[in-house]
Amino acid sequence: MPKMGDAMTEGKVVRWYKKAGDAVKKGEPVLEIETDKVNLDLEAEQDGTIGQVEAQEGQVVPVGGRLAVIAAPGEKIERRATDKKDSIKHTTGEYAEAIEMKGPRIDRSTPLRVVDGGKRRSSPLARKMAREMGVSLDAVQGSGPQGRIVARDIKGAQDVAPALLPARADKSVGATLKTQQIPLSAMRRTIAKRLAESTGPIPHFYLTADYDVTNLLSLRQQLNEIENVKISVNDFVIRASALALRHHPNVNASWGDDAITQYGEIHIGVAVSTPEGLITPVVRNADQKSLAEIANEIRALADKAKNRKLRPEEYQGSTFTISNLGAWGIEEFTAIINPPNVAILAIGAAAPQPVVIDLSCDHRVVDGAAGADYLKTLRQYLEQPVRLIV
Repeated sequence: MPKMGDAMTEGKVVRWYKKAGDAVKKGEPVLEIETDKVNLDLEAEQDGTIGQVEAQEGQVVPVGGRLAVIAAPGEKIERRATDKKDSIKHTTGEYAEAIEMKGPRIDRSTPLRVVDGGKRRSSPLARKMAREMGVSLDAVQGSGPQGRIVARDIKGAQDVAPALLPARADKSVGATLKTQQIPLSAMRRTIAKRLAESTGPIPHFYLTADYDVTNLLSLRQQLNEIENVKISVNDFVIRASALALRHHPNVNASWGDDAITQYGEIHIGVAVSTPEGLITPVVRNADQKSLAEIANEIRALADKAKNRKLRPEEYQGSTFTISNLGAWGIEEFTAIINPPNVAILAIGAAAPQPVVIDLSCDHRVVDGAAGADYLKTLRQYLEQPVRLIV
């Protein structure tokens, strides 16, 4: 089991493409694994034959644990008892049933390059939606890269071709409930661990401010009419937050046992909701990017996040985090700090009244006055948004 990121300690075997006795070529995909962030294919590191499969589908294996043995051509390998240390947990068959179609293969010789091969490709979210809506993937035309079926294709199939859906009972009366156990995904286990690491050790305190974004919304409308890109309110917030951090390096920092580190670069983590939980893709050097560049990058990162295709460098290394629930109509909330960041900005909905901004701070690094000063600088950028484009 390879280590795909600094925080990775284990991975789950999703499915095997090969079985004991099958011949393999160097670089050929052998199995698919799930980490806490992404799904990817592992390839054979040499030519040979699968001598023994030691990790079964659904099994969680620690980093460095043995998955299988590949015998060199002509070599005979004696079967050995599976090392119990390599096996931590084994889930029910529900997870394997959820993987209905082979996804894109990934060439490990370059940074996670998608290559052709396998059955019709579809994203995990698209497969989940298809199952829930009763849509046959065989009847859907994929609009993603190289014909891959993505979530919008399933939604389109529902809107345009209701005949694809089987007859279903009217659910307006209420669905029948049943007790069931849902196996924890690697992402959900990691989220639980990270929250415990944040809310326990980190002494949080919270600051709230109301901002007038009338000018910002007006400028956004003008830019979207001029630029060939859709810029969201959140894109403005990302750039404004990054520029404000230039003036407050104590907020662009992390806590250590021996020293506080203030970073010379500004990398903004942006919370993205996925079917399995929250993940924070990172916009690197956000203070040096235009609104249009940020908009395009966030859209691409969010799509990767929802399809579990982010590379480690795309979700690690943030120096500050933003969580925006405005699109869900949430007016105000407090966010939990994303370690090792010392602050996270919570953005509420923009409405005919001022928008509510909450800043959660690590009191070991950011005092109340320092956090308030940061929000004051942020106000200048959001209430006078022309500063963001000059």
